[in-house]
Amino acid sequence: MLLLDGHLLAAQRDEFSLSLDTYRTWCLLLPRTGAFAFEITGRPAGEARFGDIVVCPPGATLRRRMLRPTSFFHARFDTDLEPPVGRTRVPDLDRLRADLAMLEQADDPADVVAAHVVTDLVLMTRRARRDGLDDELVGRATTYLLDHFTSPDLSLADLAAILEISPAQLSRRFKAVLGVTPVAFLRDRRLQKARELLVETDDTLQTIAERCGYRSAFYLSRVFSNHTGHSPSVYRYSSRF
Repeated sequence: MLLLDGHLLAAQRDEFSLSLDTYRTWCLLLPRTGAFAFEITGRPAGEARFGDIVVCPPGATLRRRMLRPTSFFHARFDTDLEPPVGRTRVPDLDRLRADLAMLEQADDPADVVAAHVVTDLVLMTRRARRDGLDDELVGRATTYLLDHFTSPDLSLADLAAILEISPAQLSRRFKAVLGVTPVAFLRDRRLQKARELLVETDDTLQTIAERCGYRSAFYLSRVFSNHTGHSPSVYRYSSRF
């Protein structure tokens, strides 16, 4: 069903080794931290951050450029699964994290584990597209949340008003498409940004809180600990050493 041709789980770096490449097989590229810009032959350009999986078909050229220091996973493979081309945002971020952790902690041969992970990633992209991630209203909502997540005043009511829909309807429709509510989606994005800043900078927790849409270090610490199981200080230390 899927034959792996090569893979790379790359630590954080400032730029890609190659700014473009043309593949004879399928390939996928996803950021673990950071973000990158990309363009696939015949497709509009875009940007990818954690939760996005970029798929390039055989024979096409994939251009990429890091927008900030990024760690990533890249794989080449043959398959008859027909993964969706371009960027797909997957709703199950915990499953995505588990797949990436499996690559880091593999006891079995690396290629066997990687083939399993890539198969799962492809299946996630197919399911995400099938379940309607291209829904126009939800697409507008996710774009707005990703563009404004650093605002501490951002609320479900304000977003619903912008989209001219009730908060309850927005939450139901959003969850039906992405599997999470807008509030949970916003929280996950803020926490992902917090993780990046904890690892990539020496900013104080208050500064990180403000850059992630929280007014205080205390509140960020409480949310971070509740949803990751670690305090920000423990996460920063364990991710660096």
